[in-house]
Amino acid sequence: MKQVNIALLGCGTVGSGVIELLQHNGALIEEQLHTKISVKRVLVRDVEKYSNLEIAGPVSFTDNFQEIIQDDDISVVVEVMGSADFARECIEQCFHHGKSVVSANKDLIADYGIPLLKLSNMKNVDFQFEASVAGGVPIVRAMYASLNSNRISEIIGIMNGTTNYILSQMTERGISYQQALEEAQAKGYAEADPTNDVSGYDAARKIAILGTLGFHAELTFRDVRVEGIEKITAEDIKHAAEMGYVIKLLAIARQDEEGISLNVHPGLIRKNHPLANVADAYNAICVRGNCVGDVMFYGAGAGSLPTASAVVSDLMNVVMHLNIGMTGQRNFVNHEAKLKSQDRISSPYYLRLMVKNSTGVLADTANVLATYGISIRSLIQKDETAEVAEVVLLIDSSADSIVQQALKKLESLACIYKIANAIRVIEV
Repeated sequence: MKQVNIALLGCGTVGSGVIELLQHNGALIEEQLHTKISVKRVLVRDVEKYSNLEIAGPVSFTDNFQEIIQDDDISVVVEVMGSADFARECIEQCFHHGKSVVSANKDLIADYGIPLLKLSNMKNVDFQFEASVAGGVPIVRAMYASLNSNRISEIIGIMNGTTNYILSQMTERGISYQQALEEAQAKGYAEADPTNDVSGYDAARKIAILGTLGFHAELTFRDVRVEGIEKITAEDIKHAAEMGYVIKLLAIARQDEEGISLNVHPGLIRKNHPLANVADAYNAICVRGNCVGDVMFYGAGAGSLPTASAVVSDLMNVVMHLNIGMTGQRNFVNHEAKLKSQDRISSPYYLRLMVKNSTGVLADTANVLATYGISIRSLIQKDETAEVAEVVLLIDSSADSIVQQALKKLESLACIYKIANAIRVIEV
């Protein structure tokens, strides 16, 4: 039986999951590949920390990357460190030394994926990164290998488990954003500093990757307009539910004749849409192709073994290519991206206003919106006190720039205390 030796860069949650999966399912993997995959070296910061770790086979832990790069017996390197800049340096060296790479690093792929893909193609080695988006959900290879006969017009999904858990708890139990965040931190879904998740940056990196693959265009994290969930309140969740909607943090990539748009923001979606029923820390992604129509991918978006499942799937693919002598990266990116102006993206909006409890307020509000050509679908006056009333509106689809101008005008009215929230309504 053939044998392929690999090295791991990192042995944290995902790296240890890769080791565990290879041990538990080794026989199944060997049966399919007729090849034994052996972990020969593991790069870690603190070698002593792993001195008592029980791993089958003679595995060498090292804090010196050069030991890996100079080892000609190692054919594939699995990068699961998380840091982008150092990981990029390591991967570039791997390519220059003829070693294929599997990565689970979304930060790296979103920021440096395109030049790394080009370098791997030049060096005739594989570079695969299924686990960089949505953990165990098999979406990356589907984009470039299963849906590649389609012209993709839209990718929309829930790509961050932390925010989905928070919004799910707010929806199901009526608790506040802060309560749900603290629970997510206690359960290990959210970091002590949750900014990367709740502000939408994690999902933004993932949609940049999928947009690159789906539209064959050079897109990066910097091309994504990002808005997080920090402003979502229990009141917004309740009002949305009364109108037949659920609020989710959505990552959206669209392509039309005007160009490509990439956005991450909270959105109201109908309760009967499949994404509305994705709960807790799960991820789901819907893709629309001109021939296949709408397809959906659903599953665990994070976790040691689900993510390791995606990593090892890539690893098996690379080993198969090694065995048949067909390594070498396909060129997924064919052209520079033509970006659509964010000002021209149109959608309906949910608006929640805190206003004076007096006559004429609703008429003044309607007049401002009419001035900007914005039609009101529905208007409900909610709870009120002697001085303050809450008004909830749904407005028809309008360009983002027009909505923002109208909101500024509304805020200038003496009868309006504040725009409590403005959330896009997603019609899919």
